[in-house]
Order: sequence, then structure tokens, then C-alpha cells
Amino acid sequence: MKILCVCQRGNVRASGLAYILKDRDGHDALACGWETNFGETLEMLCEWADKIIVLESYFKNKIPIKNQGKVEIFDVGIDRWGTPTHPELLQILQNYR
Repeated sequence: MKILCVCQRGNVRASGLAYILKDRDGHDALACGWETNFGETLEMLCEWADKIIVLESYFKNKIPIKNQGKVEIFDVGIDRWGTPTHPELLQILQNYR
């Protein structure tokens, strides 16, 4: 499955989840940031994805309306880890089905 993981900048939470989804589940997963990717890029990635996972609930509002039906919320809260390989973050992300 093609999965787009979205957080604010795409560097920590989304990257960590994309890593787990690729490594553990064998999905084609990408990370992006709604704040750091141009609108056209975010739109293209949302079109590509079969599923879009946002890592804070209000990020759903950043996804183009025509792709809202693909959105799943996995709210892990604000980034307090600073790195996608932080042990606490990885433990939380492992809980994604």
C-alpha cells in the first residue's frame, strides 16, 4: 500500500512512522511536511497515496479537500523528540496498527 505520513515539517514524526511502515509492514511509505512542502508537492503526494496518515488531528485541515477521504488520524502530539529514531517516539509509533 502507498502511504503518505504527514506532520508539520516531515522530519521527525512522519519520518519515524514511514520507517516503521516500510520496515515492519512492507508498505511504500513516504514522509512529508505540510509546512515545508510546496502546495503542489503536497497535492501530488496526496494523489499518489492510497492512505494519508496525519500525526496530529488538526493536520487533516492541511490535506487537500479532494483527498480528505484518504486521511487517517494517528495523533501522537507535538514533536518533543527532535529525531525520528528517538526510542520513546518509536515505541509510540509501533502502536500504529
